[in-house]
Amino acid sequence: MNTLLVLMAFVCLESVWHTQRRLFRQKIQRSPYLKNVLAFIIPVLVGTAIYSLCFYLFKWLDHYLLGSEPPLRPHMISAALIGLLLSLIFGLILWMVTWKDAYYQAIIKNESYKARIVDANLHLLRTQLDPHFIFNNFNTIYYLVDENPEVAKKFLKNVSNIYRHILKNSKENLIPVGEEMEVMMQYIEVLKERFGTAFHVENRIDQIHLEQKHIPPLVLHELIENVVKHNQIDKENHLRLELFSDEGYLMFSNTRTPKATSHNTKSGLQNIVERYDLLTESKVKVQQSDAIFFVKVPLIDCTQK
Repeated sequence: MNTLLVLMAFVCLESVWHTQRRLFRQKIQRSPYLKNVLAFIIPVLVGTAIYSLCFYLFKWLDHYLLGSEPPLRPHMISAALIGLLLSLIFGLILWMVTWKDAYYQAIIKNESYKARIVDANLHLLRTQLDPHFIFNNFNTIYYLVDENPEVAKKFLKNVSNIYRHILKNSKENLIPVGEEMEVMMQYIEVLKERFGTAFHVENRIDQIHLEQKHIPPLVLHELIENVVKHNQIDKENHLRLELFSDEGYLMFSNTRTPKATSHNTKSGLQNIVERYDLLTESKVKVQQSDAIFFVKVPLIDCTQK
């Protein structure tokens, strides 16, 4: 009989453990607190029911084999109370152990998240300070100094503001999209001076869509640079870039004039996608045809996080 009691207690423990583990694996987005409560209460009820069922079956077995009385209501009430007590003890111990493990896993995941954010930002910083990009800017300034000193000063000021923005925000995760837009437009002015009428931009972004919204730093700058990097822009090959928005996205559409020698690794765009994956469930969307390249980047509302 003692062996049977130990076996019933073991079955009760196993039922509590397996039920609790399954509940902790469930994703309940609305209320983590509700998930913790359910992960304690439901396994206790399951454990109590399993213990009572085992007692009922073993009591009938004892009745047929040894001639004892069959399971009666007092027996079942007693079994339910014992099962409830065992399930409460098992459930509390297992819940505390599981919660402790989840807590430390969350800390490890958070530290890993921070490390990946830093790595992504450092990679982006190295991309933006690419020597080829610096050379193009300096080369443009060299020719503008003699042709138009005033334009050269404006160009140099814009380049200086861009790099100040890069260095200031290289370690930030999110910044106001309006601040990023301001620097992006300065960069577009730099490109207009560099390519002249071959580079045409139509800005249809609604400023209302940008209110209270944030974006990872340098993303817009990187998208514009990506357009320039992979397309031929000269007197024979004009490029048209359109900027527009809705309540949740900024959208970029450009005509495609691919460089014949371009080695398109898409590392810049991939870097942006990975950064968004770390920051939000909203995804960067990319579409491409022979004539058009289209990108949608999410606007992040920090007040809803």
